[in-house]
Amino acid sequence: MDLHIHTTFSDGRFTPAEVVKKSHVIGLKAIAITDHDTVEGIPQAMEEARKYNDIEVIPGLEINTYYNGQEVHILGYFIEYNKPDLKKILTDLLQKRIERAKKMTEKLKQLGIDISFEEIKARATGPSLGRPHVARVLIDKGYAKCIEDAFEKFLNPGRPAYVPRHKLTPFNAVDIIKQSKGIPVLAHPGLLYEKHIIHELIDYGIMGIEVYHKDHTIEQVKYYMNFASDRGLLMTGGSDSHGETPLLLGTLDIPWEFVLKLKQEKSRCCM
Repeated sequence: MDLHIHTTFSDGRFTPAEVVKKSHVIGLKAIAITDHDTVEGIPQAMEEARKYNDIEVIPGLEINTYYNGQEVHILGYFIEYNKPDLKKILTDLLQKRIERAKKMTEKLKQLGIDISFEEIKARATGPSLGRPHVARVLIDKGYAKCIEDAFEKFLNPGRPAYVPRHKLTPFNAVDIIKQSKGIPVLAHPGLLYEKHIIHELIDYGIMGIEVYHKDHTIEQVKYYMNFASDRGLLMTGGSDSHGETPLLLGTLDIPWEFVLKLKQEKSRCCM
């Protein structure tokens, strides 16, 4: 299983159909499409999954937020992704992503870098624009060696072309997901440098925590499993695959029990 996957509808390299096909080939029983701030890729993934009898697509979402100067990502599972209110909120967020990409373009131009917004937009096959799309243009034009190099030189906080996102809070994201009948989960807690937000989110009503993640150490996985168990939180896990090489999709051993408990919670509280 893999419960954290991005497609071309945000900043991944594979279409939702390609993600499902690859997941089927490697034998995954369930996957979650969790694109950044958009649910538009879910129907395509669902349609592709109907061709097979052995893979389930969980409708998901990853909302990027800020809190006290750090990024906090909130995952949503089993969301009712066709709700008009949710789509309106996400449309507004996508528009802010476009505005951010334009500002990054202008900052790069001021640094003497030959880049245009049209080139960045052309790298996105879906509606969502993000820093990886900017980074790929920088790589194509020889200004960076790889995604990590582009971020480190230009796009990370404190670097010359960085532009902060719209200041949606993680508490806003929890509300958005719950209003869409979904289950909110804190993504990759091991990447947070101010851990107190975890306790504040638990107090606020977040329902789960991502235990397995490509950037979590073995020690962090054990710690967050015990942490979630002690506090009665749901556990999830995923590769956070964006279609990289080598492909991360399905490389983590995620227990099937995680999906069963998500389904139980969905039927209990979120129908």
